[in-house]
Amino acid sequence: MSRYEPIVYKDGKRYFYRFSAHQRVQHAVLFTSVILLALTGFPLRHAEQPWAKPLYDLMGGPELAPLIHRAAGTVLLGLFVYHTIYWIVVFVRKDLGGLKAEGRLTFWNGVKAFFSQEMVPNKKDVYDIIHLWKYLLYFTNRPPRHDKMSWREKFDYFAPYWGIPILGPAGVLLWWRDEVSHVVPGIVLNAAYIMHTDEALLAVLFLFFVHWYNVHYAPEKFPAATVWMTGYLSEDEMIHEHYAQYVRMMIEAGLEEEIRPQHFGGQEYDW
Repeated sequence: MSRYEPIVYKDGKRYFYRFSAHQRVQHAVLFTSVILLALTGFPLRHAEQPWAKPLYDLMGGPELAPLIHRAAGTVLLGLFVYHTIYWIVVFVRKDLGGLKAEGRLTFWNGVKAFFSQEMVPNKKDVYDIIHLWKYLLYFTNRPPRHDKMSWREKFDYFAPYWGIPILGPAGVLLWWRDEVSHVVPGIVLNAAYIMHTDEALLAVLFLFFVHWYNVHYAPEKFPAATVWMTGYLSEDEMIHEHYAQYVRMMIEAGLEEEIRPQHFGGQEYDW
């Protein structure tokens, strides 16, 4: 059982539990590493641009910036490995271990347990995406009601799982290019450079312009979200972004009579 209160009150307002301290620390390490990698990597990729040299000098120049870049990359790879192992251990112990203790551990029950994980895409995500398009095209007047993790958040979550396996190994090859060049043809290093820089550009464009907008710059969020620091989301944000979870948590807390209707685009929709 979580040691965090599912609903807390501050200044007369309700806040709903979303992320543990362990998850928030991992997130902070992730975005700090990515920002440092971007600040020390893109000035090299675009060295001919007028902004590149001042930024690179600000990050320590040729003496310090490469060290920062490699250290941040090492931390990011370490976090990737740590999080993956942690998830596997928890899944095996909690989910598969629970099935085994109940005598229900079979291959198909294990598959079902995997797809029941909150960050794994499922049928509801497909229905929510279809529902969103129906809403945007005016086939329905009610927006989708997301659960604890929406399909957008799952997409954000799994992005590192196809980005880091491309960025990481390519970066390691470039880091040790002098040694690697003795055992592999030059075309491998050329491919590593393209993989590393292009995937980095894609990741930064998505994170800085899509992810950051959704969680910080959107009108209802601006100037910044606080859930990544506190672990709790306000009631208005829960209703707007995770209405299905909001209703469930209110019912579990015995507050069914105080459930507020879903609101979107200035309209309200009864639950």
